[in-house]
Amino acid sequence: MILEKLCELSRREGLLANPDYEPKPVAWIIAVGDDGAFLDVVPTAATEAPGKRPRAKTFSVPRRVGRTSAAIADFLVDKSEYVLGVEPEGKRSTKDLQQRQELFRQKVRAARQATGVAALDAVQAFLESGAQRERAVQRLSAAAYVSNDLFAFQYRGELVHDLPEVQAYFSVSRRANAEGGSQCLICGGTGPTVDKHPSVKIPGGTTSGIALVSFNSDAFESYGLLRNENAPVCRDCSDAYTTALTRLLSERYPDPRHVGETLPKRFVRLSPDTTAVFWADEEATVLDLLTSFFEAPQVESVGELLEAPRKGRMTAGMSNRFYCLILSGGQGRAVLRGMHTGTVAELEENMRAYFESIAIGSEAPLPLWRLLASVVLQGKLENLPPGLASDVFVAIVFGTRYPQTLLARGVERCRAEQKVTRERGALMRSYLIRNLEWEVSVGLDKNNLQPGYRLGRLMAVLERIQGAAQKNPNKTIVDRYYGAASTRPGTVFPRLVALAQHHLAKLETGLGVFFHRQMGEVMDSMKEFPATLSLEEQGLFALGYYQQRFSKTAKAEDGDGGAGEEEA
Repeated sequence: MILEKLCELSRREGLLANPDYEPKPVAWIIAVGDDGAFLDVVPTAATEAPGKRPRAKTFSVPRRVGRTSAAIADFLVDKSEYVLGVEPEGKRSTKDLQQRQELFRQKVRAARQATGVAALDAVQAFLESGAQRERAVQRLSAAAYVSNDLFAFQYRGELVHDLPEVQAYFSVSRRANAEGGSQCLICGGTGPTVDKHPSVKIPGGTTSGIALVSFNSDAFESYGLLRNENAPVCRDCSDAYTTALTRLLSERYPDPRHVGETLPKRFVRLSPDTTAVFWADEEATVLDLLTSFFEAPQVESVGELLEAPRKGRMTAGMSNRFYCLILSGGQGRAVLRGMHTGTVAELEENMRAYFESIAIGSEAPLPLWRLLASVVLQGKLENLPPGLASDVFVAIVFGTRYPQTLLARGVERCRAEQKVTRERGALMRSYLIRNLEWEVSVGLDKNNLQPGYRLGRLMAVLERIQGAAQKNPNKTIVDRYYGAASTRPGTVFPRLVALAQHHLAKLETGLGVFFHRQMGEVMDSMKEFPATLSLEEQGLFALGYYQQRFSKTAKAEDGDGGAGEEEA
């Protein structure tokens, strides 16, 4: 079903105007004249914005064959080792380069013989002339180019691969390679099926791309069928679903219907090798918010989403289906880690619930990457447990429960660093609301009588008392006792409360009375300190500490000139 929906996306966005061509960045254009005379080699890269590195211009080129380790030439547009027989990094032997160049020439020679197009005559003559190729290499050597740069040919002001006769030849020759007469698993039609599916560049995989359908070992084959006969797909469907995936994985995929414009981004990079791609049957504004919320939530869009129910602007997207794939790339294999679907209306509701749950003050919503980074060592996303980012992403988007690992990691970092950051406080609140369905207020909740929450508040009050009495101590009670207080409060808090009495005796009468009343309000009706706190109660402890420590009135109440301000 998902492959079928990808095919529909490809057709809906006009990605298959020419199914045998695909958009690729072409870094260099080699201009040739009659008899193969070399005229110039022109770079296409241009700087799109100040401070940005130049990008090669994207052209529609003949579909790539999807090379692995074997030497296979592409048609008319390829790398320098195939086009010119040179490789800037010196990794190829002279024999290998000669072989690759001959493979490229053979394809051009076959096209010229079949079509008789003058432009192909010129390209063939250039390729077979050592002198003309050498002129191009000398000109190119003066410029900075890399081994993965693509080269195309121009003849009399026109790109050779764009000529109608050349396009028609390539389409016919490409489809002539389809084999068999099986029923396509996607469209249900009967006819020739592809022997090799087009490759898709998936983060974490090889740079040349990965085929999503591949049977490269006998262990994967059944019923006497060979290779991709085990999953027959026709050429049109294989082109459609791989083009749609390429578009979803691209940050700047050209819009085929509007020259010079790009299609909206539709992926979130969750880790170096895992990416979430998503789309809907019909475009919806919430998809743009979903694209940005991992790195930088759009404040205005979040505000509109939160205000929609109050202003009666609810979505009509109950019939608009939403799809999401979690993909990982390996060295030779693509891994589908998750496949999920729902409606756009459900997506909006789930996103609204998420942003409401991470609200812990009046500040702008935090990006998801900062929340995830707050629960790992040194705040580096690469230190996240495998799969945690994708599990959290799916929980947010589809309204399911967070993995308990998220809470455990957050609590662990609070103990290890002896502090509660805004990010961890937001995560604690979101987890407790989502998983336990507890009512947890945005700000300080003096009516919350749960032991973990009240003990966290008490820890913050005792820290204030110490700060007021000792004026910037080298180590606060939080630095010394947070870990023990949040796990074994029965062994720590009696000592801390007794210590607070000595600190209160050093304060001015008014301030001492204020803090004494505050302690009493937090400890009211608390008969004893519990011996231990569960993982969820430790999360409440952290949240209570944070909300008491950084409440809006903390600075005014404290009178210490800044104890209530959040750390940078």
